[in-house]
Amino acid sequence: MTFPADRGLAWPVDYPPLVTVGDPMRPDPARLAALMGESITTGWFSNGGPLHFRLEQALTGLAGAEQLDLVSSGTMALMIALRLGNLPEGAEVITPALSFAATAQAIAWCGFRPVFADISPDTLTLCPRAVAAAISPRTAAILPVHFLDVPCDVAALGDIARRHGLWLAYDAAQAFGLTLDGQPIGVHGDASAFSLHATKVLHTGEGGFVVTNGAEASARLRRLRNFGLEAGRMTGPGTNGKLSEAQAALGLALLPDLAAEISARQALRALYDAALGSVPGITLHRGGAGASAGLTTYALRAAPALRARSHQALAQGRILARNHFPLLCGPGTRWPEVPIITAHRQPIAPQVAPEVLCLPFHGRVAAEDAQRIAAIIRRVVAEGHPA
Repeated sequence: MTFPADRGLAWPVDYPPLVTVGDPMRPDPARLAALMGESITTGWFSNGGPLHFRLEQALTGLAGAEQLDLVSSGTMALMIALRLGNLPEGAEVITPALSFAATAQAIAWCGFRPVFADISPDTLTLCPRAVAAAISPRTAAILPVHFLDVPCDVAALGDIARRHGLWLAYDAAQAFGLTLDGQPIGVHGDASAFSLHATKVLHTGEGGFVVTNGAEASARLRRLRNFGLEAGRMTGPGTNGKLSEAQAALGLALLPDLAAEISARQALRALYDAALGSVPGITLHRGGAGASAGLTTYALRAAPALRARSHQALAQGRILARNHFPLLCGPGTRWPEVPIITAHRQPIAPQVAPEVLCLPFHGRVAAEDAQRIAAIIRRVVAEGHPA
């Protein structure tokens, strides 16, 4: 059989690939069974049980957070982070034109209107100058994205939010473990939404959490994730955004292996950097000064034709790379007529979207596989640039 299409690419008949772009951490079965046994013994399967509490406490320490609360998914984390701002219905929320679909979908599901601003050409994160140009009397919030493990210009965005009285919530789905100038990335803004999806370095299968800056915000968040209930009475808006005990058990079962997974990813990043850092036509996507190396993705940029040839060659070697982060507005999207507001003569995001390629990045990528991946890319570059 052939693989049913990754953007039109037919895979070899001996699918699945040998090396995948992501491979979730897998818990020790006995450890997970013991944790699930606790849930079965107590009969507590949801609604903030003991496992939920233990995982929340552990993550609070790992994230260096003042306050951290678990929710059922990364998308739910985004929606609740926005709802914490008490934004008026129909308000405009400025967000980048280049991100995963969940960013804009969360804005729309909350009843707000996404306004798409351009990205900075170096970091590929939300451009503060474009944000300033996008502000209107209807603007109530900014939802930047720490994109592909690279932090936003938090100082400039924070300054804009303060000067205009805007709610500032960060999409940090790809930013677990990221630090900036020695501080955990979640300390910036009014709220930061993280994902615990299986594609992330630490996961609960599905899940997420929101970092906020105080007990009052945390109390409001807990009401929002539990139908708006307080002391059994519905006191305001809410939804069912709770993380189950089974999800919490998976996260707790993985925690003892987290340090080894992080170490393996750091070693893999160093190997890729050494093998690809000087290849002509290839730009490694890295954070700027003060940013730690990311733990979720390894991305590079190449001209669209070179990226396409590299992706095809990797596929022929049974290596699954990710070759597309789509624009969130424009033809073929949910918002086909919505423009990208830019501070440049032409928007940067449409130019960059066809350039990004994410390589396999997880603890199961062997050193020899990483060397083979790099060799394939170097060969493709050499074929396109003969000596």
